[in-house]
Amino acid sequence: MPELEITSGTVHGRITLSNEGVEGKNCKLTITGGKFESDPRSYWDSSTSAKVNQDKDSLWGICDHTATGRVYKGAYPATCASSGYTGNAYCEFAACGALISSGSTIPATGEHAYGEWKVTKEATETEAGSQERACSVCGEKETQEVPALGHTPSAAWKSDEGSHWKVCEGCGAELEKAAHSFGDWKVTKEATETEAGSRERACSVCGAAEAEELPALGHKPSEAWQSDADGHWKVCEGCGAELERAPHAYGEWKTTKEATEQEPGFRERSCSACGYVQAEEVAKLSPAASVPEGGSGWVESSDGTWGYVDAGEPVEQGWKEVGGEWYYFDDSAMQTGWKEVDGDWYYLEESRGGAEGSMATGWKQDGDSWYYLEDTGKMATGWAEVGGEWYHLGKSGKMDTGWKQDGGEWYYLNGAGEGTEGAMATGWKEVGGEWYYLAGSGAMRSGWQRLAGTWYLLNATHDGTFGAMLEGWQRVDASAGKPTSANSWYYLEPVSGAMAANSWVGGYYVDASGLWVR
Repeated sequence: MPELEITSGTVHGRITLSNEGVEGKNCKLTITGGKFESDPRSYWDSSTSAKVNQDKDSLWGICDHTATGRVYKGAYPATCASSGYTGNAYCEFAACGALISSGSTIPATGEHAYGEWKVTKEATETEAGSQERACSVCGEKETQEVPALGHTPSAAWKSDEGSHWKVCEGCGAELEKAAHSFGDWKVTKEATETEAGSRERACSVCGAAEAEELPALGHKPSEAWQSDADGHWKVCEGCGAELERAPHAYGEWKTTKEATEQEPGFRERSCSACGYVQAEEVAKLSPAASVPEGGSGWVESSDGTWGYVDAGEPVEQGWKEVGGEWYYFDDSAMQTGWKEVDGDWYYLEESRGGAEGSMATGWKQDGDSWYYLEDTGKMATGWAEVGGEWYHLGKSGKMDTGWKQDGGEWYYLNGAGEGTEGAMATGWKEVGGEWYYLAGSGAMRSGWQRLAGTWYLLNATHDGTFGAMLEGWQRVDASAGKPTSANSWYYLEPVSGAMAANSWVGGYYVDASGLWVR
């Protein structure tokens, strides 16, 4: 074994040991003193470049890294997005510290450390929303769709005239909208001959009720006439009401027994409409046209006029009741025919005999015209209800027939051969080949009208047929039924005039409201 002994002095640089070329031989270095610039445990062997190991009291040869552990350096962990490294292995011996092996790459884990979800767009009933979350390590973001909430229908139904629907409790949207499913009609008020009735039905889904008017039945007059002394009439076969009441249309008087000075005579006349016979006594002939002093009675003057003496005093002016009848005197002469008294007109019978000069009441025909005289005898003007029927009498008192405008409304008064002449018409009425509808008040209707559950369009234009029922395609608005430039078309069935709905008309379709949609 080569030996080197250093006893004193200063050693600079490396100490070269000779090992005679034999690898693995130990060399002995004895150091007994001196001063070293470097750690004497870290000198290099020139042939092996291996460090000399020292353990407290002795020195060894080349380090084979087996007697010591390993130190790993440069290691770092893999993350969700970045790879890691296991670190290089070095000899743990401080005097050696040689690199034993290099480390290896650790693949990225791919497992993000996501935080809580955060909403970036709120979901609604009809639109999806979104949310995202971020990795706390790498900041990577993940986005996710939040499904639309969907509608929550209300428990109660909403409704209008034609349909029902529910309302979304979240957004208020209409849901489950559909046309009403109505049940059978139930009569709530029976129609009579003079009064309209009503009926209603309910939707089996939402309970909405629909009501409509039932037109009055109208009277059905009997074939035979009824009569009394004042006039004649027919009877409604349904309710017994008096219909078509009118004064008798008497012909000429016919004497059935001539009067003498000893006995009264008799005469009669009959009504040309109902055959009622009026008979009356003709007073005995008086030998002299005079009244006993202080007495009362009729006196005929030399000019053929009649006067009346009341308790010896002639009646000169005004009204006088004689035998239950009223007479009017002017300059002591009994008046006949039309007479104006205090601004009102009266009719005093012109027929000869006991009724001559008496004040007329009720219907009176004068020539081709009819007049109505109230119970007071005063001639009526304007509207008058007689026997359950309404009539209109002009300013002259003449009974009107045909169309009549009053207070901005149109009315129709029956003409001859149209039921009761002069009576105000109600309901459907055909006039001049056109159909019109007159309400219970008699006022003519126009525009859209719903009658007995069916819609009709009555001409709302003053073009000569105002109020007439329209047929076929009509371009009108939905509210007043007046012509419009909008693309608003409706179809009214020929003859009946009923509006088409939910149906095809040729190649066109109309919806529940009757509006053409395609």
